[in-house]
Amino acid sequence: MLPNKLYANDTDRLGPDDVYPGLTEREATQAAIAERRSASRVPVIKSAKIIVGESPSQSVYNCLVLDESPNGVLVDLGTLIILPAEVMLQIGGGATYLARRRWGVGTRVGLEFMGGQVISGETALRMMKIADVLHTQGVTAAVGTLRGARFFDHVELKKAAEECEAAYHRLEAILTGR
Repeated sequence: MLPNKLYANDTDRLGPDDVYPGLTEREATQAAIAERRSASRVPVIKSAKIIVGESPSQSVYNCLVLDESPNGVLVDLGTLIILPAEVMLQIGGGATYLARRRWGVGTRVGLEFMGGQVISGETALRMMKIADVLHTQGVTAAVGTLRGARFFDHVELKKAAEECEAAYHRLEAILTGR
C-alpha cells in the first residue's frame, strides 16, 4: 500500500505502475515527459546539427529533429552522446538556436530554446540579398525566394512575409477591380 503523502526521496522507490497505473514503463516515461512540456509539440522529421563548444575546438553532431514546439525540440542523435547543458542547434532549414538540454533518454534528447532564433552571419547575408530582391523585383519574387529558403525557419519572418503577400494581392485586386 502506498503512503498518503510522498516525499522527494520516496519516488525513487516507486515503479512506473505506482505513479502511472496501467501503463508500460515506456508509456509512463512518455507521460512524465509530456507533463513537463509547456507547449505541445508537432511531429516532424528534419535534419539538424548540434554544435558543442567554440571554434576551432567545437564538435558537431548530426541528428534528427523528431518533434518541435515554439519552446524546443526532441532530437535523436542516433548514438549515445552526453551533451553539455548548453548547445547550439542548427536546423536544416537555416534556423539556429541556443538551447539547453532538459533531459536525455538513450539517444534522444529534449532541448529547450534559450531566447529567439540566432541569425548567423551567412543567414543575415542571404536575408540582405532577399531584401534586394524585394526592392528590385517586388513582393512576389521576394516571398517566393523566402519560400525557397523555407523562410529560414523563422516564424516571425514567415508570418510577416505571408501577411505582406496577402496585403499586396488585396491591394492589387482592389486597384484592378477583381
